[in-house]
Amino acid sequence: MPRKSATPAATDPDALQRQEAGTYRTADERFEVRQADQGWFLVDSQQTDDFGQALVRGPFATLKAVREAIPEARSAKVVSLPRRAAATSGAKGRATKQADTPKRAPEPPPAPESWIDKLPSDERAKVRRLVRALEAEGVTDAEKLVRRDRDGLMPAVATRLIEARLAAVLAEASPKERELVARAVAVIMGDGHRLPAPLPGWSVVEIGPDPPPPNRRISL
Repeated sequence: MPRKSATPAATDPDALQRQEAGTYRTADERFEVRQADQGWFLVDSQQTDDFGQALVRGPFATLKAVREAIPEARSAKVVSLPRRAAATSGAKGRATKQADTPKRAPEPPPAPESWIDKLPSDERAKVRRLVRALEAEGVTDAEKLVRRDRDGLMPAVATRLIEARLAAVLAEASPKERELVARAVAVIMGDGHRLPAPLPGWSVVEIGPDPPPPNRRISL
């Protein structure tokens, strides 16, 4: 059966693409979204404030609120703050103008350090590659899944991938075919541990990308 792509190419320029924990960027790379202790900030790379810095909007309470603000931010025009004349000096009759000092948008603090950032550099690179690969497979909670896989005894990533592929098969199957698939899975996953000696048994285990394989047993 031909494999269906899990993540279609983004055509919406406002669609957010995850860069790393707490950081997103729009599909056209104009806006960057950063998470901080105060909330979420929207950074516009094409518009600047009165100091020539990238224009920052926020904070927003949720990531959803940032998404809703992007279309308006895209069409908004930045207008410089007006300047007003200061009072005229009575002693010398000399007029002076004093410019208002514009308020500079607060710089969003750097994104908080995630559990991935605390790993050694070689492990950090492997974890991020695995997270990206899972996201390409359509796994929405890839980072949490990888952390559960690393911290636990069970192969959470391999189990999720098997379940996803079985779900895709069952989605196009008839009720009778689903029953046959369920019986086949039960044989493969369970019967290998119930046969009496001297018959050999079997088990479905995880095979890692790097030797030696972890051989963690998969249970569905």
